[in-house]
Amino acid sequence: MTNSTLSINDQLGAAKLVIDASLADSEIKELVGAYGYNDQKLAAGKQIYETANAAVTAQGIAESAQLAASDALAAAQTRAVDAYQALAKVARATLPPSALPDLNLGGRMPQGTNAFCAAVVQLFDAAASLGSLAEYGYDAAKLSAERAKITAYADANQRQESAKSQAVSATKAQNAALTALNQWTAQYIKIARVALRAQPEMLKRLGVASRVGPTAAQRAARQKKTPATSAATTAGEPAAS
Repeated sequence: MTNSTLSINDQLGAAKLVIDASLADSEIKELVGAYGYNDQKLAAGKQIYETANAAVTAQGIAESAQLAASDALAAAQTRAVDAYQALAKVARATLPPSALPDLNLGGRMPQGTNAFCAAVVQLFDAAASLGSLAEYGYDAAKLSAERAKITAYADANQRQESAKSQAVSATKAQNAALTALNQWTAQYIKIARVALRAQPEMLKRLGVASRVGPTAAQRAARQKKTPATSAATTAGEPAAS
């Protein structure tokens, strides 16, 4: 019931049922109170649940923000690379090879977001200072607009990194809060089993199954294992048929 292999919603739901039912049922409160779980202790469990529930909500928000930031980054990257490649092709087609190194066009496209953005911003700035590309569509306004795509890509990368960090932190906080909740619930259920041992129907109100004894087949199997059979088996001798 409090096993962390359950889904997060199931973990929260199971704990909420246990806590809310205990707080709402005066009979249960009286019985578990005799074993230390008074109103104050149950209220503390409720607060642990609220903390875990809020942490799960925050983690979901952070994860959604990270996904949105990743999508925005991918779109910004596509626009930036297209802007770079278009200018690079026009520059290589219209300028003498000796001018290309000054435009950072002496080799392949820079790899890595930070390296790419830094190099390509320099490319657009250098192209603007030349002025000779205006007749091929790259006047000052066009270069400024295309350069903005590169800085937008850099900004999107920073936002995505920030969103990623926040999602990691939110996940750690969620996991810690769920661990605390599961530990509290597991211990409470153990005590509740003792306190409510004579009233199994009250355990059901908490969503806790009563302990089940051995089945008839299991009892029969135990009875067949006589002391003589056990001794012979322990000594390594075959049991008599």
